[in-house]
Amino acid sequence: MVLIDRALAAANRELPAGDPSDLAGFTDQAKVAEFARASIAALVKSGLVAGNGSEIRPQGQATRAETAVLIYRIYTLS
Repeated sequence: MVLIDRALAAANRELPAGDPSDLAGFTDQAKVAEFARASIAALVKSGLVAGNGSEIRPQGQATRAETAVLIYRIYTLS
């Protein structure tokens, strides 16, 4: 997720800054590495990442379907 945030910034499509409170709704927020918190919070705040139920699964692997949804959300980002 950090790479997505950085790629968007490199393409001059920066997201609004996220806040640690944007991760408060996820039960596994403590598993998010410190270096990734700001990027993941920005992706959540912008609506690009919604999590999987009550989890963000920061150490998990995305399915093809989840990746397709993320690519679509990036494509339609205004």
